Amino acid sequence: MSVFANTLDRAPLGAEVPSAPPLRPAGRQPTGRAGASASLEGVSFSFASDRVAIETTSLHVEAGEFVCLVGPSGSGKSTILNLLAGLLAPSAGRVLEDGAPIAGPSPARAVVFQDAALFPWLTLQQNVEYPLALQGVPKAERAARSAELLRTVHLLRFAASYPHQLSGGMRQRGAIARALATDPKVLLMDEPFAALDAQTREILQGEVERLFLETRKTIVFVTHNVREAVRLADRVVLMGTRPGRVLREVPIALERPRRTGDASDARVHAYAAELAAGIRDEVEKIAKEEADDAWVAPGGGVRVDPRRNLGSGI
Repeated sequence: MSVFANTLDRAPLGAEVPSAPPLRPAGRQPTGRAGASASLEGVSFSFASDRVAIETTSLHVEAGEFVCLVGPSGSGKSTILNLLAGLLAPSAGRVLEDGAPIAGPSPARAVVFQDAALFPWLTLQQNVEYPLALQGVPKAERAARSAELLRTVHLLRFAASYPHQLSGGMRQRGAIARALATDPKVLLMDEPFAALDAQTREILQGEVERLFLETRKTIVFVTHNVREAVRLADRVVLMGTRPGRVLREVPIALERPRRTGDASDARVHAYAAELAAGIRDEVEKIAKEEADDAWVAPGGGVRVDPRRNLGSGI
């Protein structure tokens, strides 16, 4: 098992993987605003309890790049997303968009959460129009924009439906349409497909990739699923924990558009296996720290600690 160094190692995995950059279909023209770069420069963040979420972390996402963050729970993935969104301020360091400091939330950066978080009392169309209404966009323009976005995510015929009348996948597509309503430069996605079944998840992965290729938005996507990360990303960032930090960056040199069937590709398996091994190292490290010397890795035999033999003989 390889141990990832605490550096920004960007070498591709395995010699069999081509080093050419990912391809995008020719003839596609970007729609709306193109993406912006997003950066963390020496950023640390601690919660009020003094728990360190991330420590001295640097990360740069190029304009129009799709980056996935993976790692064990507590490695700071969602914290990084909230810092980039302007929902949190760093304890130290700088968070930047196109080289300018991020001082707070902005329509230029939109967030899609694990829960679609659509307003249950509004129709799907009204949900998509909501951020535009907050900006004072005229009603006719809001209606045209919402129709365009619902058509983009294949939900136009459900514009008058309420969230409870939609499936989980449809609600998430509606949340993506709402996030795109203000034509953001950066789309931040926090495990948006975690609660969905495998088939719906695969469909939405394809939809997100299609939107990415058509709009050239910058996307930062948090997931616990390493195959999903390989399926979607131009680059996967592996996070470590205690404290949260970047362990390694892995460019994904697979052509686009990618197909669902690519999940069985040997190259995909190689990427996913290496990332999974890195996460496993971190999880085992945490377990050993929490369980002291009585803990052994799975398959490593059984070690008995009499202090833990509580209730024996009862």
